Amino acid sequence: MTRFLLGVYFAIAVAFLVMPLVLLVPISLTDSQFLEFPPKHISMRWYREFFVDASWVNATLLSFKVGIGATLVALVVGTLASVAIVRGNFPGRRVLHALLVAPLIIPTVILALALFIVFLRWKWVDSVPALIFAHAVVALPYVVLIVSSSLRSFDTTLERAARVLGAGPLRAFFSVTLPYLGPSMFASSLLAFFASFDELIITLFVSGGLQTLPVRIWTDLMLRLDPTVAAAATMLIVVSVVGMGVAEYFRQRNVRRYGN
Repeated sequence: MTRFLLGVYFAIAVAFLVMPLVLLVPISLTDSQFLEFPPKHISMRWYREFFVDASWVNATLLSFKVGIGATLVALVVGTLASVAIVRGNFPGRRVLHALLVAPLIIPTVILALALFIVFLRWKWVDSVPALIFAHAVVALPYVVLIVSSSLRSFDTTLERAARVLGAGPLRAFFSVTLPYLGPSMFASSLLAFFASFDELIITLFVSGGLQTLPVRIWTDLMLRLDPTVAAAATMLIVVSVVGMGVAEYFRQRNVRRYGN
C-alpha cells in the first residue's frame, strides 16, 4: 500500500511539473493571434514568425555565442581546477572545491547582484564578455562536479605506465588521462552550455541592452503576449531535453566503458 501511495504521489508530482511544458506544444501550433488552448486550427505560423523576425533570430544567435564562450571558459577552468583539487596536495582544496560549486547553492538573484556590482565597477555591463564571464560562473560547477568525479575513479597506474615508457608528465596526461576524461568533459560541457543558454536572471542584471533568447521571451511576456513566445519556449525545451539526453548517453557510455 505504501509503495502504491508513493507511486501515486510521484505520478502527481511529475504531472504537475511536466504538464505546463506539454501544454506549450499545442499552444505554439495555433493559428490564432493570441494564446489559445486547445487550438482551433493547427498551424506552423508562429514558428515561421520566429525565424523571419530578426529580433528573435539575433537573440538566439547571441544565446549560442554566449553559451559557447561560457562553455569553453568553464570547461578549461573547471578541468584544470578538478585536476588541482583531486591530485593536488595543498591546503584549502576543499575550500576551493566549495567555492567553485557554490553557484549551485547561492540564490541566483544574489549571485546576479554581486556580478552586476563587480561588472559595474569594471564598466563591463552591457557587453558580450560580461555575459560570457557571468554565464561561465553558472556553468563552472557542472564541469567541476562531473570531471572531478571521473578523475577520482581514474586508475593512475595507467599514467605511471606511460611515464615509465618515457612519456613526460604533460604527454602522459594528454595521451592517457585526457582521453579518459573526454566523455565526462563532453557531458559536462553540454550541461554547462544549456545552463548558460537557459539563464535569465543573471542575464537580466548584466546584459544591459543585449537580448539573449530567454530575455527576449521574458520581454515579450511583459509587453506583448503572442504565440511566438510559446513557439520559442517549445524549441528551447526540445533543444534542452535533447542536449540533456545526449549528455546522459555519454555519461552512461563512460560508466559501461570504465565502470565509473
